[in-house]
Amino acid sequence: MDPSPDFVLVFSTDPNYNSPVRGLSSDQDSKVRSKRADQLRDEYAKLVEVLEGAGLKVTGRNGAEGTNTVLLFVKAGEQRVREEVTRERISDWLHGLGSSRPSPREPSDFAAQPIEEAERIRVVYSILTSPRATQAASIRSSASTGPTCGLPVASQLPPTPANKVEFPHLIDMFPPHNAAYNKLWLRRWSHLPATQSGNTPATKNPLELLTIPQSELDDLKAHLGEKVALYFAFLSYYFRSLLFPSVIGLFFWLLGLSFHPLLGIGFVGWSVVFIETWRLREKAIAVQWGTYRYERVEIERPGFRGEGKEVDPVSGITREKWSFRRTLTRSLASLPAYFAFVGFLGTIVSAIYVVEALLSEVYNGPFKKFLTLIPTVLFVTLVPQVNALWSFTASKLTTFENHPRQSEHEASLTIKTFALNFVAAYGNLLLTSYVYIPFGSFLVPHILTRLPSRHAAALSATTSKTLQSGSFSINSSKLHTQLMAYTLTGQITGAFLEVGLPYLQAKLMPVVQEKLHHTAAADKAREKAGTSDHEDEKDFLARIRQEQLLPTNEIFGEYQEMAQQFGYIVLFAVIWPISPIWSLINNFFEIRSDAFKLTSQARRPIPYRTSSIGPWLDVVGFLSYLGALTTSSLIYLYQPRKTFPGATAGYIANLTHHNVSLPANGTAAFWTSRLSHAQSVSLPPLSDAPQLLGALPPATGSSDTISAIKNLLLTAAVIALASSHAYLIIRAFTRWILTRLAWDGSIAQQFVKRRELELKRSWLDEQGMRIPPKEMARRAMGWVGEDAREEQKREGHEGLKVEEVGAPADAAMDVETLPEFWKRENEAERIMQAIGKTD
Repeated sequence: MDPSPDFVLVFSTDPNYNSPVRGLSSDQDSKVRSKRADQLRDEYAKLVEVLEGAGLKVTGRNGAEGTNTVLLFVKAGEQRVREEVTRERISDWLHGLGSSRPSPREPSDFAAQPIEEAERIRVVYSILTSPRATQAASIRSSASTGPTCGLPVASQLPPTPANKVEFPHLIDMFPPHNAAYNKLWLRRWSHLPATQSGNTPATKNPLELLTIPQSELDDLKAHLGEKVALYFAFLSYYFRSLLFPSVIGLFFWLLGLSFHPLLGIGFVGWSVVFIETWRLREKAIAVQWGTYRYERVEIERPGFRGEGKEVDPVSGITREKWSFRRTLTRSLASLPAYFAFVGFLGTIVSAIYVVEALLSEVYNGPFKKFLTLIPTVLFVTLVPQVNALWSFTASKLTTFENHPRQSEHEASLTIKTFALNFVAAYGNLLLTSYVYIPFGSFLVPHILTRLPSRHAAALSATTSKTLQSGSFSINSSKLHTQLMAYTLTGQITGAFLEVGLPYLQAKLMPVVQEKLHHTAAADKAREKAGTSDHEDEKDFLARIRQEQLLPTNEIFGEYQEMAQQFGYIVLFAVIWPISPIWSLINNFFEIRSDAFKLTSQARRPIPYRTSSIGPWLDVVGFLSYLGALTTSSLIYLYQPRKTFPGATAGYIANLTHHNVSLPANGTAAFWTSRLSHAQSVSLPPLSDAPQLLGALPPATGSSDTISAIKNLLLTAAVIALASSHAYLIIRAFTRWILTRLAWDGSIAQQFVKRRELELKRSWLDEQGMRIPPKEMARRAMGWVGEDAREEQKREGHEGLKVEEVGAPADAAMDVETLPEFWKRENEAERIMQAIGKTD
């Protein structure tokens, strides 16, 4: 039996948990225990009273083994749910949200659409968490339809002892899963869809796996809400869009044309088109789901605290008083903390990079195979800890900023989190591209000279003769190897940590808990309290207790993973052109693994409304812009060019571990890059030294080599700057042309325009003013007959009413009161008649 509760509230039965009694020890004193037990019972009774006072049906059962909790099952009555849904739909209509629903003509039209499961859970959650109203409430609040509970939102549970809350033992709340829908969902997404036409047998089309049909997204929205459904819509759209960079990347890779300008243009151009087309796609989805311009009806964030109360001059509703200047000031105050974390994390990443370079490129002694794992261990150990500490700090700073809306709060937190994650995700590749390969042959020997003498001696004893003689050969394939590790190995490891490990934990955790908590004493305690489960409830309660132990899955982390993957493609894919293919394969399984996580390894998400992926669209847009800079500079530095060997050929081959193919006879042309030329500029004779960019003079020493590399990097920076300006122009043009082609005149835009127009038309109908403009003007002026002048005379008026029209010098003058200028002869007619006539 499944009683289908709307929500499950978790209430702790431990009297010492968050006890409101302060200053008491936790000894076995009977008075202390008795007092806390009485307070616990009173708190429970008050919570049930508040829930029932809001019109909710409440019943309780024992919680999961060993948790010392009871589960309060909450279900709202049909009348209250319909009132809430009607209130929400009226609010959407009044605030002009774009929707595909027909405009209402009578009250029953607001209830014509069926109530979806996610819609029901959302309004019940609003009843549970909306503050209890002490005065007239806005139509955007559930308090306008009846009593509310005023409980903390799920993200604020469990409360800390420092927070004085009304129900300190209320530690969690969650909606239960729809097991039947989850089973059907996973079966549909894990099998090929079958299509049938007429009497022909059903056939399975593998191409259907490349997309999620709109009907599936609509069904997902109906059960899990717009926020989750929009994530899967974005992931599906991103997955399909990866086909283009995968194809062109494979084409250039097969031809051996890495760092090719056309390849870079293709990747950056794809990113622009993808972002701009998705921008239009999510607008169309928002219109179809009725959330376009959702920010107009977004209520205040639960944690928002103003400086007082004020009356909204538009709606007349009392609201919290708060100035955006204070939020902006507090946001600026968080910048020093961010820069401190960036400096700290950047130092850690750089130090680990140096250790990795010394152990892998310099050290040749015993146990090298194991010692080279030290940088990886350091990175895995330190960097996640710094990121976790920053996530905690960023959350506190964002709360301190006191954003009035939840969307603004999430946007600020997203930017803070991404800003530091950028350093951890892309720092090593940037160091390799712009520091190690250009200057590694000079920096590594310099670093060795800075080490303590005993460590330098230990390293020198194990290094090659080449390094001991004063030179160092950089590993030119390191950039390619690193990108492979991030895009291939990293994604495989991430998939296991994201799905495989939680799956094993979910299988093993019940066994461990049963061994730890399922004792004879616990069974006797259950029997003493009389809480044994009814036979027809056992399966249902077992499932709910299992869900109680599951973590909450945040879509925030899923967006962050996709944004990071997008960054690897758009920033560095010219290094390894087939990297988009691995992202395409990964995302095929990502769609299904995310569905598996939501249904089996996490609690059911609370349905939230949204009209966009929010700040993540700005994040991928920023990465696309940076991609124009990195792609152009990497192509300029590393693109192989045809040149002719001279005295530099041997040096280049030695410098790059013979990565450059040199002709045997030393006379035929070979391929190298601008950076290789700059690194070797000090070695050839003056007659052989090439003029880089027509501006670099022949070099005669190592200082000239460094100068040549610096000049080359400066030129690359100028090219990157020019590329960024070209990117902005192309993006603006792409946005304009796609808007004109795909949005203007579309069905979604027609729905938006129709909703705005029909809202005003309905007001005119209500006022009896749906009349032609001419008649409207006559009524506005008080003219009730065909001849306005005669009609006004019959009413005893001599001209227009000054108090109705305005000042005496009204622009709409009566013809009879016009100056003589208008009554005299029209001389222009006489002039026109005289044209062409002779005397």
